[in-house]
Amino acid sequence: MVSFVLRNASSFRIFERLIQLYIFMKKIISPIIAILVAFSSFSQTPCVDGMAGAYPCSQVDLLAFVPLADIGAPANTNDIWGWVSPVTGIEYALVGCSNGTAFVDVSNPIAPIYLGKLPTHTVNSLWRDIETYNNYLFVGSEAAGHGLQIFDLMQLDGVTNAPVVFSESAFYEGFGKSHTITINQQTGYCYCNGTNTFEGGLHIVDISDPLNPTLAGGFAVDGYTHDCFVWSYDGPDAAFTGQELVFACNEDKLTIVNVNDKTDCFAVGSYDYGSAITVGYIHQGWVTKDKAHFLINDELDEVNLGNDNQPYGTRTHIFDISSLSNASYIGYYEGTSTSIDHNLYVKDQFVYESNYRSGVRVLDAVKVSDGILNEVAYFDLFPANDFAQFSGTWSNYPYLPSGINIATSMYSGFFILKPTIIELSQSNWDLCGSNQIIFDVHVNSDLAFPLNFSVQGLPGATVSATPLTEPGTTTVTISGLSTLNSGNYHPDILLQTTFGENYAVPFNIHIANGLATAPVLQNVPDNSLVSNTASSTLFEWSTVLNSTMYQFELSTNADFTSIVETQTTTQNFYLMTFTLPDGNYFWRAKSLNECGESQWSDAFQFTVTVVGVHEYSLDALNLYPNPTENFLIINSTNGMRKISVSDLSGRIIFSNSLQKGMSTYRMDTSTFSQGIYIINVDGKIARFAKQ
Repeated sequence: MVSFVLRNASSFRIFERLIQLYIFMKKIISPIIAILVAFSSFSQTPCVDGMAGAYPCSQVDLLAFVPLADIGAPANTNDIWGWVSPVTGIEYALVGCSNGTAFVDVSNPIAPIYLGKLPTHTVNSLWRDIETYNNYLFVGSEAAGHGLQIFDLMQLDGVTNAPVVFSESAFYEGFGKSHTITINQQTGYCYCNGTNTFEGGLHIVDISDPLNPTLAGGFAVDGYTHDCFVWSYDGPDAAFTGQELVFACNEDKLTIVNVNDKTDCFAVGSYDYGSAITVGYIHQGWVTKDKAHFLINDELDEVNLGNDNQPYGTRTHIFDISSLSNASYIGYYEGTSTSIDHNLYVKDQFVYESNYRSGVRVLDAVKVSDGILNEVAYFDLFPANDFAQFSGTWSNYPYLPSGINIATSMYSGFFILKPTIIELSQSNWDLCGSNQIIFDVHVNSDLAFPLNFSVQGLPGATVSATPLTEPGTTTVTISGLSTLNSGNYHPDILLQTTFGENYAVPFNIHIANGLATAPVLQNVPDNSLVSNTASSTLFEWSTVLNSTMYQFELSTNADFTSIVETQTTTQNFYLMTFTLPDGNYFWRAKSLNECGESQWSDAFQFTVTVVGVHEYSLDALNLYPNPTENFLIINSTNGMRKISVSDLSGRIIFSNSLQKGMSTYRMDTSTFSQGIYIINVDGKIARFAKQ
């Protein structure tokens, strides 16, 4: 939005009339906005055939829309920024509103969570500008006396009772109002633009200690600065390497200021493009990936009339800054819409523009050295029209690690978008023993061809594809997957460009390498005996690496045609909690996964029998504990003279004669093997089990 320097009473009256005109325009468009909001409060709508619900689009999906009311904004949104917690990794949207700054958790971009707001320092305002430094938020505004707010963003991780009304962590009162702020992340200086100090030029604040900001200097020689780009210079002009430079958008010219010494700032040069085309209002700009070009948006050239008495198309102007002392204007890109442009940002080779009524437009700058920008994607946040008026999208932020783009729409709220400039024909795979996958990759941009492919996140896998030499589609084959362990993988296909960037496109693979193998039975050994009085019996088998389920079967015959019990479980055991009648039994298990079932394991046989005193001797003998481990207590009400123990084959393994009349005897069973034994006490027969 244009700011005006109020140098005298006449200009103040002009400004008042402009504000009145703005309020009148707002009243006209409010009904349109209300209609748009009514059918826009929804989420996750892909861009299909040029539309995402009611919104025109190309290669950009709508993940969520958050209306003004949901972030406590009474009138409008303005600037937007992003922040990632270094502790939790949560991504946050920091949304400028008329009454303060709203904080929204966008880590799940289809279900954003409003956490609360930092209220304005003084009064509400249409204008607010925000940036971050070292986990602190800095906020300026055109509101009178607003100064610079500082807020500790780490508080956002601890919010449990949203929404919260937050308080400033610190405040800088070195100026009243400001239009924009720009922070150099490397040096820790905040450049406040359009303040009521330094003739509206650069007001430089040292924020290296964020909670104790101090005035560092200023630059007033070239008058009002609307916005600026700050750079610890590492571009192609070796004469300025390591210098801190400000590219100041000063209404009618682009001025490069050396601010290395904050107390002695000076202009390196001042450049305009008036000789090529009528200057409207130099608003804001950003350096390109090659560091040799600077792009600016002119906020008023679209509303100037051309020779054919029609508004210009949206124009992005290009400067060659490969030599800072000899920078030059080389031309402009003209879009298909007639909307006014506002803020633009560069990420890799792409330019993300917020162009009021035509929305977020994505331009490819790989050919910028030839003076060429190409539009490769867009999402129109204001579908009603593309008139050259000050409403629609104010700003966007494309730098969150997840790849989402967050963008404000002034009188409706903010949007969470996902550009899809690179598309995979298939992004989810379920594999059963397959060694490779084949899919198409479509590229809708000049990604510095030739374009080569690789993959990360699939150890040992190889990629083959015909390198792309122009925008289009190629087939990619990823091989070597059968060597990977079964499980879920979340790899990226990497597009390697000659522009110096790797673009990562995520996809998902679930691998189950072939049929699961048969388990090995481990508990209830072959030919063992089980008491029919046991309250539970445990059946165990080995864990199979690529298995997701197991099936257990119990039968009364070896061919498993007479099933007693069958169970499916995710565990490598089955606990039977009921008793079985006397008899012979057989059991087995098999493993299962997404590819099918394994063979059955070998079958184990076991016998269920009565364990305890023979029914004819219940009144004569008492044995305990039964089953036993290390000893067995034998008690006879009539006294005992001779005890013998034999196994089931009849072989005597223990014999002892006792003193006449002994009624209790403790027998050592620690050396006995596991199994069932027969005990004879003076002709009285009983059975016991050794565990």
